[in-house]
Amino acid sequence: ELLAHELLCPQGGPSCEYYLVLAQTHILKKDFAKAEEYLQQAAQMDYLSPNVWGLKGHLYFLSGNHAEAKACYERTISFVVDASEMHFIFLRLGLIYLEEKELDELTEAEDALSEANALNNYNAEVWAYLALVCLKVGRQLEAEQAYKYTKKLKLKDEALLAEIHTVQETVGFGNPSF
Repeated sequence: ELLAHELLCPQGGPSCEYYLVLAQTHILKKDFAKAEEYLQQAAQMDYLSPNVWGLKGHLYFLSGNHAEAKACYERTISFVVDASEMHFIFLRLGLIYLEEKELDELTEAEDALSEANALNNYNAEVWAYLALVCLKVGRQLEAEQAYKYTKKLKLKDEALLAEIHTVQETVGFGNPSF
């Protein structure tokens, strides 16, 4: 109630931020339809807000529509002003590029993941995806380095770790403990 009051604008109507908070809350509840409604309203108030586009990207990403998520994320990073969770935006965009598996997409994936890494280099997931990219483009030393950080930061995602191990075996490098 207090939050809602804080986020109303002086003109007496809800602000863009107000709708963004509501959208975020519904995304967390996995109520994507409602979240989308609030995002539409936020976009009507401020179409050029990187946070609107970033959140739209998260909404599409979490509901499994990666093509739309990619478009929103690319739009978010094209703004001069950063959205609030750039680290996640770059991480998920990198992930989408990685899924698309084309070689030029891998450079894009690496750029996005490097950005995510620059914003927070204590994220095991980012290191894991960087390891995957380096394995796939054949950069042995960097693949090993990224893998070391993945292990050191204790990646929780078992499936991702398994995928890395599979690719390591396939290419024959990337795991210093072999």
